Amino acid sequence: MTAIKDGFCDVCGQGYEAPLMGAFQCSNCKDRDLDFDFAVSGWRSGGVARELMHRFKYGKQVHLSRLMGSLVSSVWQDKRLHRKRWILVPVPLHPRRLRERGFNQSREIAVEMLSQAPDGVELELRDILKRVRHTERQAQLDRSERLRNPFGAFVVKSSRLTKRFKRSEEELNVLLVDDVMTTGSTVSECAAALREALEPSWIAAISVLRG
Repeated sequence: MTAIKDGFCDVCGQGYEAPLMGAFQCSNCKDRDLDFDFAVSGWRSGGVARELMHRFKYGKQVHLSRLMGSLVSSVWQDKRLHRKRWILVPVPLHPRRLRERGFNQSREIAVEMLSQAPDGVELELRDILKRVRHTERQAQLDRSERLRNPFGAFVVKSSRLTKRFKRSEEELNVLLVDDVMTTGSTVSECAAALREALEPSWIAAISVLRG
């Protein structure tokens, strides 16, 4: 398993083998208008890491959520995440897929993250996103299809909670939680819905694996 440490894109978190000097934006995102501010991933997808994630998601081995939480904990090394407070928002599944799988893997990871907050960082888990359009699995698509697939698939739930966020005078920072990030299209669509509804100060995305 290969951790993403020193060499990564400052925007989408794409990892590289060698350390990078200074700010760097990769070819995946430099010509795209992504709606999140930055993304951080723990490990590269491949080999053992990919197999474990496959068992977790498609083998319905929900007990692996603790391991996934342990793997994603390395993202806290990124000092950009050391803000006073984050609202953890799992990337939601469509109801049809949730029934098939029995659990939302991103939410299970987010639950594990609640106990990982560094000193001075407060985390609050909220399911405020809803997937309103059933989409093909990103893993089954090529790059161009992945970029288009999640368009318009997410909305923010209307609730007392979201109204409280809008009225709050505190800085609102949202941390999107996903299992695997590839092109960043899914988390970008989630971020677009959140920006329109809540106008947060920061939106970051974290994932266990980076494809």
